Amino acid sequence: MAKERRQEEEAWRWRGGILGIAILSRLLILALTLLFRHLASPYDSSALIDPPCLVSSTSQEPAGIADRVQDPGRRTWGRRIGAAIEGSIVWDGVYYVRIAKCGYEYEQSHAFLPVLPLTMRFMTNYVLFGMIPLIGHRATLAFSGYLINNLSFLGAAFYFHRLSCYILRDRKLATSATLLFCFNPASVFYFSIYSESMFSLLSFAGLWCLLLGAKWRATLLFGLSGAVRSNGVLNAGFLLFQAMHEAHNYFFFLNKPLMTGRVIYFAVLQVLGSILPFVSFQGYGYYQLCWTSNDDELVVCRPWCNSSIPYLYGFVQNHYWNVGFLNYFHWKQLPNFSLASPMLLLATCAIVSYAKRRPLVFFSLGLARQSGSWREAALLSLLDRYRPVLDNQGAQARSVNMPNVVPAEPIGEHA
Repeated sequence: MAKERRQEEEAWRWRGGILGIAILSRLLILALTLLFRHLASPYDSSALIDPPCLVSSTSQEPAGIADRVQDPGRRTWGRRIGAAIEGSIVWDGVYYVRIAKCGYEYEQSHAFLPVLPLTMRFMTNYVLFGMIPLIGHRATLAFSGYLINNLSFLGAAFYFHRLSCYILRDRKLATSATLLFCFNPASVFYFSIYSESMFSLLSFAGLWCLLLGAKWRATLLFGLSGAVRSNGVLNAGFLLFQAMHEAHNYFFFLNKPLMTGRVIYFAVLQVLGSILPFVSFQGYGYYQLCWTSNDDELVVCRPWCNSSIPYLYGFVQNHYWNVGFLNYFHWKQLPNFSLASPMLLLATCAIVSYAKRRPLVFFSLGLARQSGSWREAALLSLLDRYRPVLDNQGAQARSVNMPNVVPAEPIGEHA
């Protein structure tokens, strides 16, 4: 008991240190942002564009607040702070704040998925309600976005460190990886009103739940990540990867075809559950934009509605921003590729190095693993329970105890 208590205390010290590092990175980004905004004018001039909502009833401003916000006697410092916050709303933040305030008014706004603006609206109307008369409704929405994203970043760094401890089996190396995550070149996007922070938190937390064997919890988190960013639907691949290994082990090693079918059945349900939020949002857009009532008849409104599979997100990205498969590959984008080349080179070298060191595991997706390399094969809680399993040579059985294989970061219900 004493040893376990010491290990738990040490783990909490490490976690506290990670949160401290993450907070320090946010303060540094804030200082640099204020410095550069003082030295140079923002490139994006759309921050203060705020026309009235198309339909006044769609505005999500709390009732009774508008008159108080427009009160000329409102404190000067409040107006200045509100103006400064509104002046920082740029790029994607303009859309997120607008959606939080007025809902999905325009077709192009459907490129920005709903979880972040809905969370901003909830926090503004129910948590930071008292700030609205001081700095204004739009500024409070923006402040909510900043607060949500930076708190989400702290959670993302926390789960990133835990995952790194599990994968690397070395706390110091995991801490180095977390430092790189906190101080990466794109860290400003994790600070601003963008969806990266919330997406990272949901994805990392979902992966941690998957390692614990809490698949339905992981499904929920992956589904929410898909309602934050469209590429969240790719998180379903982690569920498929784990199911592939479990079905393979049940069928070939344990000779249980019925359990194999059960694994496949639940994997299909979990994958469908993880992509359902994103698909549902596409259905909402289809209902909102494609059909209008005209004397009890349905009339098609937009060209993408006639597609065999109406896909609003893809149409909006391509039509308004020319975002599509290989659309970014133009000579004029060469400077941007040059900026990204160091990270691309590092990632490529890491993949090639791993493939050379473990070709059998790499090219077989871990199925043709070597004897004794169960953990390295899939990084999952094998079969969700402690069961005797056979090694890949079928020579003998051994017991797999996943919580004890990672001295750097034990997995258990207390984690």
